[in-house]
Amino acid sequence: MWYDKNHVKVLDPKAGYDLVVDEYKKYWSWLDNFYRIDFNSFLERASDKINIIDLWWWDGRLYQKLSKLKYNKYIACDISEKILKKYPGKVEKVVCDLDSKLPFQSDFFDLAVSFFVIEHLSDLENFFMETYRILKPGWKLVLWYFLQNREFLWKLNSGSFKIKMYKHRIEEIKTIAEGCFFDISLSPVYEKSTLSWYIVVCEKK
Repeated sequence: MWYDKNHVKVLDPKAGYDLVVDEYKKYWSWLDNFYRIDFNSFLERASDKINIIDLWWWDGRLYQKLSKLKYNKYIACDISEKILKKYPGKVEKVVCDLDSKLPFQSDFFDLAVSFFVIEHLSDLENFFMETYRILKPGWKLVLWYFLQNREFLWKLNSGSFKIKMYKHRIEEIKTIAEGCFFDISLSPVYEKSTLSWYIVVCEKK
């Protein structure tokens, strides 16, 4: 834990998201625009069942979209065990830190998704190298990059705090991912003519 220049507590992601596990539903309506996006246009088509890894389970809402795909195995990861337990889903759940080595075998997954998490990662090179390792050749990581310039201020009975964010630029993300051997495509997303997000598709060569 540390403090920002205004003396607000800044927590690491695990500590912070353990505290806000019961707060997510308050913000679901704000995220509705995100979940209205047709993710199928970014996802790999496959005739056979695929292995999917969700590299940040969060509130489980993405699973409601991806569960419509034909899959053999769906693994949900999160740094917070409380979050994995809080939001149900018929998936295998694994606690893991995306800034570290991932506890999965190489060349196993057909699709990796990582939404609303890259801004919390300090080691992008490790993240892209590890994701590249666990993906099968020719398959994809789809991640969501939100243009957020500052930490959100959470207000609970225990007080106010922020969760640590790293202000990665989209150019930095693209450069590091390409350095980890991915082919990259960027799809900007606008809200009321304002650029708000990018969908970044990383294909393993």
